[in-house]
Amino acid sequence: MRGESRPRHAALSRERFRRPVLYDGSKGVYLAARLAGVGRSPGDASEWLNLLSPEAVRQVHREYIDAGSQIIQTNTFNGNRLRLEAYGLGDRVREVNLAAAQVAREAAGDDVLVAGVIGPSGKLLAMGEVDERALVDAFAEQAAALVEGDVDLFHVETMSDLAEARAAVEGVRRASDRPLLLTMSFDTGKPEALRTMMGVTPGQLVEAAREMGVFGLGANCGRGLEGYQEVVRALAGAQREAVLVAKLNAGIPRMEGGQVVYDGTPERMAAYALWCAENGVGIIGGCCGSTPRHIEAMARAVAAA
Repeated sequence: MRGESRPRHAALSRERFRRPVLYDGSKGVYLAARLAGVGRSPGDASEWLNLLSPEAVRQVHREYIDAGSQIIQTNTFNGNRLRLEAYGLGDRVREVNLAAAQVAREAAGDDVLVAGVIGPSGKLLAMGEVDERALVDAFAEQAAALVEGDVDLFHVETMSDLAEARAAVEGVRRASDRPLLLTMSFDTGKPEALRTMMGVTPGQLVEAAREMGVFGLGANCGRGLEGYQEVVRALAGAQREAVLVAKLNAGIPRMEGGQVVYDGTPERMAAYALWCAENGVGIIGGCCGSTPRHIEAMARAVAAA
């Protein structure tokens, strides 16, 4: 496969992230407004755009790169079979993920890294909605298509269950040995002691990530800017081997006039990025609610530090 012939991923080392590297911001949420243009509803999967309007996806990648992103993620958060089935795309897993990776690669060129994003399955292992083997198979299928499309690394993100996170890592490793980032969503509890929805603590993530030998670990999405400092401190204090990753929401979402609004201004996100840079985070980006304007402000803040 063309993706396996590229040496770029083999050259990635933790040393490269001693100075913070800027990741991009929201992909699915930011792309949702473009779904109507291809006859889909705003609540549909943004992965439809990989097939119906790849230029719209390419344009968003370019906006983030122009804003200062040194890593962009593929538009594949819902890209596993179990999730795509809910949107009428269950039989097009390879097509969806391959197209997403190729579009991102074209936008990135050779100077920007492409992360193949793998999100949760939407099924609860603890409730018996899916078994572990089916999860591993689904994640491996997605990962294989992303490798074929030439991603540089993988990002298993927004996980709340360690068992599912392990299944995702196993699935990715079945398809590729490329560097892997693992981030969980810490959104439950008080800011000084946040946990994931399934009760996972930052310390438990560190221990599991060490066992799995991941390249990078951290937090994404979740409570946004509320309490992130304690999560980052806990992650940084419990480990030294992996690259730290922070890719948080632009504040806590609220409804306003029937629309989801995030209060995290570019200035607030810039302050968050600067704090992360000063506290050992090697990869800094945004999640839901963040836009190229936020990333641009973050990039300026980090560059001036």
